[in-house]
Amino acid sequence: MCRREKPITTSNKALRELQEWLRGQRARTGQGYRALSVRAGCHATTLQRAATGETVPKLPTVLSYARACDASPDEARHLWKRARYEESRLVRGGRSRPAPRPEFIRDFVDLSAALVDLYEKAGSPAQRTMEQRAGGYGALPRSTAHRIVNKRAVPHTLAQFRAYLRACELPEADWARWEAAWTRAWRYEKRDDFDSLGAYGLGPRILHESPWFETPESITQEMLEVLPKHEQADVKIHLQRPGPIPRVPVFQAKHGDSARRLQQHVRRKRQRQLERE
Repeated sequence: MCRREKPITTSNKALRELQEWLRGQRARTGQGYRALSVRAGCHATTLQRAATGETVPKLPTVLSYARACDASPDEARHLWKRARYEESRLVRGGRSRPAPRPEFIRDFVDLSAALVDLYEKAGSPAQRTMEQRAGGYGALPRSTAHRIVNKRAVPHTLAQFRAYLRACELPEADWARWEAAWTRAWRYEKRDDFDSLGAYGLGPRILHESPWFETPESITQEMLEVLPKHEQADVKIHLQRPGPIPRVPVFQAKHGDSARRLQQHVRRKRQRQLERE
């Protein structure tokens, strides 16, 4: 006969749902924790604590519990992520302003908040884990992931942004709307830069200095709409030419170091704004 379960006392509603699900799976098997621990490869006390404790158990423990009960690991992972997300929210004392959905992202502040929310919904994985999930050497270094999840930076290239989405285990079917949000945020921020720097001769420069563009093939019509019409024509001409795009930006060649200093000033201003959030 199985020992009677301790009452669930957590204030985390998502954790309560996870624990009730775990208990339901164990009840379905009719096994006690000692017998279940043999199949799970975990100590009986660890399994019991997972279905009773005040804190969210580790993911491997939850998956082992589900495996021992022949339950769905996908359902277990989903419930665990919700519990971790709610735990993060409670630690911060609740969120005063909800993170915007991808279609409502406008600038870096919105994008940064949404990326942190995406990270927390993924279960707040360790930066080492994110680096491994991102795939490929240097796709998403731990230091970069740390800066992004602490609102100190946003992904600077489309490849890095995709690596971040992969690290957060976002299904690829949802990538398109997130990529559109990333492009929109960069377009908004760069439009401000254009107002500060002037629009003259920016077409060739943007091909080299904007973090939007990894290769000419990655440039979309939405990205080109940032520029004035005559600059869009300049970009298209450069893309149609065989060989590498010229390395000397037109704006920089005409205006020299003053343009670079002003551009650096604008970027530092954006960075300070992100750090204050």
